[in-house]
Amino acid sequence: MAKSKRVRLQLEVTFASLEAKSNFERRLEAARVLLTPPGHKLDTYGLLNRLLECIEKSTEPGRRSEAPARLSGSFLASEGVFTGDKNTTDQSLFVVERATFSDLCQGLMEPCACRNSPFWSIESFVQKGHVGRVLFRCQHCRRSTRVWSSSRILSGYYIANQKMVHAFTCAGILPRQYIRFSQFAEMGAVHERYIHNMYIARLYCDVVNNAAEESMSRAVEDIKGLPSYEINGEWVITDARHDSTANAYHSTVPCLSGSTHRIVGICTVSQQEHRVAQTRELECTKLVLPAVLARGLVVSEVAHDYQPAVTKFVTDELKCLNSYDTWHGTKNVAKMMGKIAKGKVSCKDVTWFPQLADKMKCTKVHLYWCMRNCDGTAEDLQVRILNISNHYQGNHLSCHQDSPCRSPLYECKKVKLTNPMAIDVYSKTLKKTLIYRYAKYYCRCRDTFWVESFNHQLLSYLPKRIHFGTRTFVMRMYLAVMDWNENTQRSYTSERFCPVLRRPDRHIASKVLVAKKFNFVRNVWQKYVAQCRYSLQPLLGAEPESESLETIEIPDPFEEDGDVVSEDDEMLCEDDEMLGEDDEMLGEDDEMLGEDDEMLG
Repeated sequence: MAKSKRVRLQLEVTFASLEAKSNFERRLEAARVLLTPPGHKLDTYGLLNRLLECIEKSTEPGRRSEAPARLSGSFLASEGVFTGDKNTTDQSLFVVERATFSDLCQGLMEPCACRNSPFWSIESFVQKGHVGRVLFRCQHCRRSTRVWSSSRILSGYYIANQKMVHAFTCAGILPRQYIRFSQFAEMGAVHERYIHNMYIARLYCDVVNNAAEESMSRAVEDIKGLPSYEINGEWVITDARHDSTANAYHSTVPCLSGSTHRIVGICTVSQQEHRVAQTRELECTKLVLPAVLARGLVVSEVAHDYQPAVTKFVTDELKCLNSYDTWHGTKNVAKMMGKIAKGKVSCKDVTWFPQLADKMKCTKVHLYWCMRNCDGTAEDLQVRILNISNHYQGNHLSCHQDSPCRSPLYECKKVKLTNPMAIDVYSKTLKKTLIYRYAKYYCRCRDTFWVESFNHQLLSYLPKRIHFGTRTFVMRMYLAVMDWNENTQRSYTSERFCPVLRRPDRHIASKVLVAKKFNFVRNVWQKYVAQCRYSLQPLLGAEPESESLETIEIPDPFEEDGDVVSEDDEMLCEDDEMLGEDDEMLGEDDEMLGEDDEMLG
């Protein structure tokens, strides 16, 4: 039989440099290893044939993507466009650090110990919390393996998992909310015991507390730099906040600066330390004010709501001036005026008088005006309060010299008081008000609405319907302190006019503040990393051949670590206050995941 004649085709490839030629040969050899069937050899003709077959299959009408062609190539299948494949619809997610991703790219380019072209295939994948661990195997020798994790290790635990706990904590999100969100997104989640272990055993709570103490110390130093501080000292504001509406377990008293409105001290007392919630404000005040004085702040005056026990402590023990909040002082004025301004027809001009019917609201406003213009003396305040009755009788001789009623053309819009009995009852009612009786505590016209604003922000971190353990409660409280101190009294960019809910025809100006800053989050994380004795371990390298992904020792967030988690019930559970199975504490109730504005802040 005659031998068939073979036909030769010669291709000429020109390269710009020797380096480009070497790269091309390396890529060609890698493609040869990939496309060669087991137990066969592939020459140049067979290699080109296999490459052309792959191109023809990828360009079939049923396999081509409808997305427009890109100018640059993509490592992703289908150019990264989802094609509706059922097998890839519900794929889990994991978090990748930029540093470990760079290690992965570099490691996949390094050749195996068998000195063949680098080609690593995925052998198995395991997810630990938010971290993915991948076992790569050499496609050529099938013996060498390498392990890659999407996160580095910080003191025995993955950085990504710890940073996710840090992130949702600083955002005010509850652990149960975080776990459900992560489960629904299929991005992995760490267990409640892991979170508790990070809070307590890894001293995350202590790091937050120390950072908050530094924030309050900086606030004190800023106050000392004010010009008025050297002359008059500083006046502070205090008020109690309970963690629930009835039979509160925790009570908190913050201490705010009257000048900068930043928090310079805060204290929490639990039910174990003081049983009665109604009298717990005094105990908190006895702790927070001495702590503020210990920071070197000269406190000359303390403003709070009407609490005689706190007043006695401030005046007798601290030797400071005492002031009551103006809003609490005028809160019951309208109620007192209602008893003498309206009633039954049979009691007309006996217990109530028609001439006082239009003076319920204006009396409260007039009291505010008296507190603001009394020159800071109790005697002057009482005189101005008694002059309210003369003002509505048409006698303006004792009114303020700058008041419009001193003008000869002034006409009062209210009904003039002419009934002697009405004048007498009106004067007695004014003398019964807290502002008249305790004029020395209202003559400086102090208010505590800044504390109320801070207590409102606390709802973002400490919702009242959820019970927290003491250590977790204090940690979240300190996070709110740092948030407040960093963002209070921000500048504004413009003003907008918003309608009043009770008066739709009226509009009030509202400032559009600049965006909030959260530098305290980065500060807390850096302090936490520093105290954990930051160390990097090699995560991408050749592993022993006899070792598989299942046999490699790695920190598991879903299991107890004997070196980190103590067996002491007090540390693990804190008497079930923090991580108990109770629905009220863990938030199993659907109300915890609702979109209620009060809970979400």
